[in-house]
Amino acid sequence: MTVPLTEERLTPEARRSVIGGILSLFVDSFDIYLPALVLPAVMDYFEPASMSATTKVTLVTVIFVVTLLGRPIGGPIFGNLADRIGRRRVTMITGVGFTVVTLLIGLMPGYASWGYGSIVGLILLRLIGGIFLGGGYAGPVPLAIERSPMRRRGLVGGVMAAGAPAAITLISIIQLVVLERFSGPALQSWGWRIPFFFGFLLGIAYVAYYSRVKEVDLEELKKSREGNRAPLFQLFDRKNIRGFGQVFLLMTGMWFAAQIVLSFMPGLLVGVLHQNPSDVSTLEIIANVATILGMIGAGVWGQRIGRRKLLLGCAVAITIGASLAYVSLVLLARSGAGFLPIGIVAIVAFVLPNAPLGCLVVYLNERFGAGVRSSGYGTVYTLSLILPALYSVWITVLQAVLPYEYTAVVLIVIGGVLFFAGAWIGPETRGTVLLGEPAAGPVGRRAETASE
Repeated sequence: MTVPLTEERLTPEARRSVIGGILSLFVDSFDIYLPALVLPAVMDYFEPASMSATTKVTLVTVIFVVTLLGRPIGGPIFGNLADRIGRRRVTMITGVGFTVVTLLIGLMPGYASWGYGSIVGLILLRLIGGIFLGGGYAGPVPLAIERSPMRRRGLVGGVMAAGAPAAITLISIIQLVVLERFSGPALQSWGWRIPFFFGFLLGIAYVAYYSRVKEVDLEELKKSREGNRAPLFQLFDRKNIRGFGQVFLLMTGMWFAAQIVLSFMPGLLVGVLHQNPSDVSTLEIIANVATILGMIGAGVWGQRIGRRKLLLGCAVAITIGASLAYVSLVLLARSGAGFLPIGIVAIVAFVLPNAPLGCLVVYLNERFGAGVRSSGYGTVYTLSLILPALYSVWITVLQAVLPYEYTAVVLIVIGGVLFFAGAWIGPETRGTVLLGEPAAGPVGRRAETASE
């Protein structure tokens, strides 16, 4: 039987959904990494002067980690809702949620007014924001992938994923401008709030945009499920659990390698390897721009040669290439080399683990039937972050047997091996029919076309 392909051109509704998906990943990354990049310079506003330097650093880490841990709560909850009440509706709910939280953080009083309540309030708001952000994956990304022409899914996925490094690039630029334009007292009192107010405006634009996007066919989603059980429960039944486990392994591996180079490597360069902070900030901007190109390339090549084959190649590149680049970075810094060679290998170590996301956002959606797609994508994308988000714990354990600066290599290699295993045991998904897909198995039917 031949299943007709979707139109080659993006329909107006598909175009709106794809642009919304790009905006979603952009806003998500902006809100998640904004505190990690901005707050360290102004934590004296929230903490007493008597607090030790190590405690202050620990609190900054806690603020970042609670956001990451909030996402696995929001992913399953709102993913289940998106499969029941619609992708667009859940997108609107979560968008309003994290937009309000971003504004509240920008309005937070400091230690002088609230004492320790200010830091407690900041942590709670970041946790709540993380829950809404985790739910933000479940609606817009599946909606955009489902409405994309089959032969353009790779490009759509790559461009959507590129929204994440684009956001981090923008944060870095805003941070540099704020730090240069505001003196110490002005920065501590209100200058730090500007990026959060900008994030609030982004959230308003996000919600306003999705108010014009058409909802998915709810009757079609209902027909795609088996019975009246909650989609989240169906996700873990005998017919779906194997596919879920496979992509969970795949994503856990990617996050292990990606989180290390994204969150740990910049601090290592400045604090341990004694590189100039402004050089490292410039490096982060260049690395994220390179990652944008890498993600788009991964999406396009996955469409051309097959997503499984592309992911296997990326796994090898992470395990060997990223780990060797990281070791080279440490050796060059310890030998007193200039920042140019250090920066080059740092960019390689940064791009290789992050670029596969351009292919993965499509692969994950193709692995789940329509009736459980939001639940599957939102849950696996966020739950797989938990162990990698605890990288500071694993670094501490490894430090007992390795020099501190080399501990990250072990996690990069572990990530690459897990990534390879997940890609190896999984099927090829290119050509999977998404709309109207029954939830009777972990992998959807493939379209039988002349192009396959």
